[in-house]
Amino acid sequence: MECSTNTLINSFQPKEKHTSFNHQISSRIRLATELDVPHLYKLITEMAEYHGLSQIFTTTETSLYNNLFKSPNPPFHSLTALILEISPNPFPQITKLSDHSTTFVPIIKNNYNLDQMEILDPELEAYRSECNDCQNNNCNVYVAGHVLVFPSYNGFFEKPGLFLDQMFVRKCYRGMRLGKLLFSTVAMQAEKMGMGMVDWLVADWNEETINFYEKMGAHYIPEYRLCKLYGDKLQAFGKKID
Repeated sequence: MECSTNTLINSFQPKEKHTSFNHQISSRIRLATELDVPHLYKLITEMAEYHGLSQIFTTTETSLYNNLFKSPNPPFHSLTALILEISPNPFPQITKLSDHSTTFVPIIKNNYNLDQMEILDPELEAYRSECNDCQNNNCNVYVAGHVLVFPSYNGFFEKPGLFLDQMFVRKCYRGMRLGKLLFSTVAMQAEKMGMGMVDWLVADWNEETINFYEKMGAHYIPEYRLCKLYGDKLQAFGKKID
């Protein structure tokens, strides 16, 4: 991405110690790198707070790094993170594609027209991207959300799939269909890899999101509930082999 401040769209403006986007914004979804771990940790912390799960939150930056980047498996064959970035500048389009089935080509949507919408980001600098092509601070690329996925299998289905463990868009960027873009990206990757499904969880109180998923064509199963055995209870029950 061109890093000169001369290329900045003039709608990118400071406002009352925040930064605002007017008129248009661009987005990119790419594979996370080791440089993204601090931002991922912050995003996951915010998501835990949003869902009221802070009391069971044990993730650390070290555990994220180890789980995401210590596996010998290629992306989407083990825990994988995708980063959603935004910028007032258009992202360069990818012109050279790889034929490798697990290669992920960044998804780019340039120049969203915001019309009358104004976006104020109070944490813009805290989320400045650390991607390899944005090391120069004049690159105005910022992290707006993330997805965590890993391979899954259900014995009732012929093909394996991807489990969408987390999808999160920061509050100031909601309402722009960026969540739908993240979800579509995961579905596209599963289809590209010849998988048969994408699974995820949704809170039963989130009726708006449930309705969105059903309209999308997802099969919602209200009769099933998530069960977790973790921490001391896991250790204790694991010893009861008799």
